[in-house]
Amino acid sequence: MRRLLILALAVAGVSAMSGDAPRVTAAAECARSASPGDIQAAIDTASRGDVICMAEGVYRGPLRFESKGGVTLRGAGAGRTIVAGGAADGLLVFNSSDLLFEDFTLFFGYPSNAYIWRSTNVRFARMDIGGGAIGIHYDVNSTGTVSDSFVYAMSADGILTRRGANVTVERNWVFLNGGVGVSTVGETATTTVVRNIISDNAGPGVFAGQTPCALLPPGFVEVPECYLRDLRAFVGAANVILDTNVIQASGSTGIVLFPGTRGTFRNNRVWSNELSGLFAWGSTFSSDGDEYALNEEHAIEARAYPDPLKYPQIRPDDRIRAAGLINRAVIRDSVVLAETGTLGGGVLAQGANLDVMNSRVHGNRGIGVSYVNTSLGRIVDNDIFDNRGSAICVWRVGAVTIEGNRLSGNADNAPGACRETTP
Repeated sequence: MRRLLILALAVAGVSAMSGDAPRVTAAAECARSASPGDIQAAIDTASRGDVICMAEGVYRGPLRFESKGGVTLRGAGAGRTIVAGGAADGLLVFNSSDLLFEDFTLFFGYPSNAYIWRSTNVRFARMDIGGGAIGIHYDVNSTGTVSDSFVYAMSADGILTRRGANVTVERNWVFLNGGVGVSTVGETATTTVVRNIISDNAGPGVFAGQTPCALLPPGFVEVPECYLRDLRAFVGAANVILDTNVIQASGSTGIVLFPGTRGTFRNNRVWSNELSGLFAWGSTFSSDGDEYALNEEHAIEARAYPDPLKYPQIRPDDRIRAAGLINRAVIRDSVVLAETGTLGGGVLAQGANLDVMNSRVHGNRGIGVSYVNTSLGRIVDNDIFDNRGSAICVWRVGAVTIEGNRLSGNADNAPGACRETTP
């Protein structure tokens, strides 16, 4: 019930944030019609500029686009035209460009409802994508857009981009998937995520980085042994841009940045995730105007990879500090980590270069802002109040500037004191 209520509030929130007028676009004329019996022949013979209009019915996948350009595949509407993968992918795209898929259902595809490989400007609009393993998978330098669609009930990730794919995800609902909501994996790639509701996914809402070898234990600085055997193997170069999204009720962290990745966040609402709202591990990020509320463990964690005090034997060349700027954020009402009954803080910098500025940090179960384990940076011009731990904790750090903050109602208002009230 709690999550359904949050989801309903999120819908209202995104509508209020968008301010967009309805888009009215004249649809191109159908060049040909297709039925379940002749759809692949229609695709194979289509030329640039053709629009293939699928009649109502169930089409057995995979529908295959290979070396095609400038073709639109249009259904009669979600739930009326259904492309079902069954034991195969629903839709395969190879070495193609300028394709548009719109107004139909992609259902029950394995390993993907749609797989795109070495293809550019592949777009999905007004789609219903449910069931199966992965919703939409862009791979190997592919580009495209997913917009105005539903992506849900996948056993793995909702939207996955890998190996240099650059994709924009805008105005979608991505929910109830068994893995990550929107995932960017592998080498240099940019995923731009704008005005979406990403909710109730079993894994993180958004992930960027190399594929993990193991999950990190909540509430600890220890790194699983498989990372320590080859630290560089888990350093990526992905880039994620998040603008005006609701990321909520994840069964894990709201946003995860793995080592080497970059994140730019603006005006997002990161709510009620079962671990931290943002976990930046050996990564670089900026957060401007975002709200982090009701998350477990911490609202924001910025950690070195690996922790410099816990693992002093690691060579400096194999260590990556987290680096970030938090500006104009609202960081509130974090709760204790369910597994341990501890933590629940606002911002934690652990071996990080971090600036926290012009933000409101309040109502958190633990410490408002913590800088520990060689962290350095600025804590400037913030309102930090009514936290059940200290306002600002500073312990075993580098150079930290603390000035212009307004501190009240915390368990300890003395800047630098480390008073934790959870066990």
